[in-house]
Amino acid sequence: MEISERDYDILVDTEITVDVMLGNSDITIAEFLKLGDGDIISLDKLAGAGGDIYVNQRIIGTGDIIVIDDKLAVRVQDAMDSDNVVRYFFDENLV
Repeated sequence: MEISERDYDILVDTEITVDVMLGNSDITIAEFLKLGDGDIISLDKLAGAGGDIYVNQRIIGTGDIIVIDDKLAVRVQDAMDSDNVVRYFFDENLV
């Protein structure tokens, strides 16, 4: 499917939600219910491994977690090429 310039212009103005996953952990509901202030959940990634960048539950890249003005941010290190990202949005009917 060929993407027209008009469709592309509409796409680039569309807002999306970007999620960054630091890692995950499998715990039981009982363990979760026992969590309190100061408890720690160990994640499956090594320190310094960075985070996975997702759009609509699909990984589109990875990046380093950094702090800017007391807020967490992600510095993109590896990302899906722009043609594949555009194709993904059209395939998912996001536009």
